[in-house]
Amino acid sequence: MRKALSVILCVIMMFSMAVPAFAAEKVVTIYIAGRGTADLLDAEGNLLTNQSNIDRVSYIKDAAPAVVDQLAIALMTGRYDGYIQSLVDAFAPIYEDTILDKNGEISDGSHIEWDYKTAPIVLTKDYGIPAYPFFYDWRISPIEIADQLNHYIDRVMRATGAKKVNIYSRCYGVNVAMTYVTKSLQGEYPFVLKHMVHDTPGLGGYLLVAGLLSGSIVFDADKIDRFVTYYLNGSELFDDPALEAFAAAMVSILNTAKVLGYGTEVIEDIYKNVCPELISRIALCSTYGRTLAYWAMMGEYYEEAMNTVFYTQELKDEYAGLIEKADEYYELLIKDNAYVDVLEALYDKGVRFAVFAKYGKVTFPLFEDSEITGDVRGTVIDASYGATAVEYGKTLSKDYIEAAKLNGTDKYISADLQIDASTCLFPDTTWFIKNIEHDNFPAKIAQLGKAFFDSDGTLTVWNSSLPQFMDYKTNYAEVEPDENFAWTNNPLKNLFRFLTAFIEFFGKYFDKLLIATN
Repeated sequence: MRKALSVILCVIMMFSMAVPAFAAEKVVTIYIAGRGTADLLDAEGNLLTNQSNIDRVSYIKDAAPAVVDQLAIALMTGRYDGYIQSLVDAFAPIYEDTILDKNGEISDGSHIEWDYKTAPIVLTKDYGIPAYPFFYDWRISPIEIADQLNHYIDRVMRATGAKKVNIYSRCYGVNVAMTYVTKSLQGEYPFVLKHMVHDTPGLGGYLLVAGLLSGSIVFDADKIDRFVTYYLNGSELFDDPALEAFAAAMVSILNTAKVLGYGTEVIEDIYKNVCPELISRIALCSTYGRTLAYWAMMGEYYEEAMNTVFYTQELKDEYAGLIEKADEYYELLIKDNAYVDVLEALYDKGVRFAVFAKYGKVTFPLFEDSEITGDVRGTVIDASYGATAVEYGKTLSKDYIEAAKLNGTDKYISADLQIDASTCLFPDTTWFIKNIEHDNFPAKIAQLGKAFFDSDGTLTVWNSSLPQFMDYKTNYAEVEPDENFAWTNNPLKNLFRFLTAFIEFFGKYFDKLLIATN
């Protein structure tokens, strides 16, 4: 009897020891937001200027007279030195407190208030998903930020007892997260990743930034017409809807009459005279050329942008430290689309990805690829890791759709016939939101990310509560009615205020030019 009892006790003990091995491992979510989401402070702890809150109209009114005077002189003399310097003088004060030094380092004591080493480990639902948020100084190298993220994740795991982490990253946060997981994959950090969400990723680059710094700019009257007409109609930018319609119509009339085309030819001639010096000097007095975040957003334009901004050997030598740090990230993740290999390697290890991409908007009309539908900053092709997409206002051809039906991929084609998701890297876990700007991150979409994590990566576009293709503008009440789109909080409103002020001073420039030539 005693022998039988001892055997039973041994079995019970063995079973009790085995239970933890079969119990589900604890997984926590790390949330990584995008560039500029942490306030910058100076060495004394004072808040630095938030560039997005600058009153652009007032600023232009103060800065434009000197620029207009120098432009008139440049066009009459063919000498653009004074004009370029006037633009640098106008731009530099906006950014001078937030740029890195020439070695790509912070040497003035500026910083963010949040400290990854000492910040309390607190679960928050502020972003639509229960997570532990990670903040960072977006100016420095993603590789340096990845080291900080590794330290913070270690703190979270020790505090919570978690064995794995899910990472929800958005915008530039995807670049940061992918740098971290790439180094984890290479063995530099412990590999603790479970699954990932990429919300509007910038790994493939953002056309708006990359095109500007690379100098890959085109002046096309038809693109300007399309852009302005699209954004003015229904924008409520003007108090009088008739005035709004008139402004949009005037752009089209000017284009039809070839006047707009003549204006773009004039601008193109000026641009040819000042590029690359103008791009280089403005880039190197602003955050665009003097922070490593923007160099991480170049995508395929990286080498061209480097050769444009640092267009002399003297500049390459002067900024060698910054260039070295930018190159390190480029070699790690961007060159030859290295991030695709990383994503595929992670997938082979069991990591699953949900990708949220935006489309249906017109990108700024200064680049060849701005014709592809996107989210103003970039194209949906880059954001979705390879979706087939049309030019704005067009649809996939009948032949294309018929071919998709034959090979069984027509189920991935959007109802508006603008997107084919079958060519994405992850077609079954890539969702598309139409008619939404880059900077708008609805909580309901973040909750879709939560559902993806809760499913242990098994949630797909075929069994989720939200369809693969959603229309933010017309069907958004079905998604999240309390976050309806409004121009009052849209950065494009500042763009049109900027254009209005520019047109006003452009008119004054012609007055000055006529006086000078008579």
